[in-house]
Amino acid sequence: MDMKTILDAIGKTPLLTIDGIHVKCEHLNPSGSVKDRLARYVIEKAEKTGLLKKGTTIVEASSGNTGTAVSMVGAVKGYKVTIFIVEGLSEERYKMIRAFGADVRTVPRDRMDLAVQGAIALGREKDHFHVNQFASPWNVEDHEQHLGGEILRAFGRRRIDAVVAAIGSGGTLIGLARAFRRVNPAVKVFGVEPARCALVHGRLHGQSEVCRPHRIEGIAEGFVPPLIEDNIELIDDVLLVEDDDAIEEAKRIARVHGCFVGVSSGANLLAARRVKEKHPELRNVVTLFPDEGEKYLSEPWFSR
Repeated sequence: MDMKTILDAIGKTPLLTIDGIHVKCEHLNPSGSVKDRLARYVIEKAEKTGLLKKGTTIVEASSGNTGTAVSMVGAVKGYKVTIFIVEGLSEERYKMIRAFGADVRTVPRDRMDLAVQGAIALGREKDHFHVNQFASPWNVEDHEQHLGGEILRAFGRRRIDAVVAAIGSGGTLIGLARAFRRVNPAVKVFGVEPARCALVHGRLHGQSEVCRPHRIEGIAEGFVPPLIEDNIELIDDVLLVEDDDAIEEAKRIARVHGCFVGVSSGANLLAARRVKEKHPELRNVVTLFPDEGEKYLSEPWFSR
């Protein structure tokens, strides 16, 4: 297929069956994550609605993947980009964002709230546009229409029984929930969080909402995102995964299935397998690999 820019390569990723789970391989998007979808979609919606025009600087808060994706889309379209990001992440994340020409502004580790505040404040200034992944309905809209639409078309007449997805911004989980429930209102919706940061799980079960530092980068940012707050009734339950289990599962996926994916992918597949084991009546369980393993090469666990 002849493409005009790398943005034309976003989406249409493979849907594999791994360990009996249907897995959308979003790590194969151009910048290496599912976030390429929302970056292109939100930026192009902003262009069409007049919020983004030549000379505007794009601003976002990110733990890496969205920042990389927004920087890539901004580079192709000729916009300046500023990314607010927490310290202490894998080195590859900062290097990739800078490689696309973006300005990187760091905040203390485990203080994504400060990154969000910084992006909101700068986004209010003249000639700036804030992507706002944690609250923008365009994030959900994109995943509902495009990621969800691709999966539904791949399934054809087969029924999807459950979806399992880690909670970062919340856009993927809520978008897929809406897409699948339009076709099958009985679809079960399961979020995934680190056991050390069980905020949405705590809220659903009336338990304390405690978030401690964890190693599953890209999810559970220390607060319940507005997209989850506004749509929490769509979630049936949230599964908790230990850091070490997610890391080992990501390594197993590479060694057994040949997919070099990130730690949140390990968390997703592990949680999806647990859902199917506990609920054998849910025959078709869908999840995704959110990002690639290359973004974690500087971390110690992939060298062991």
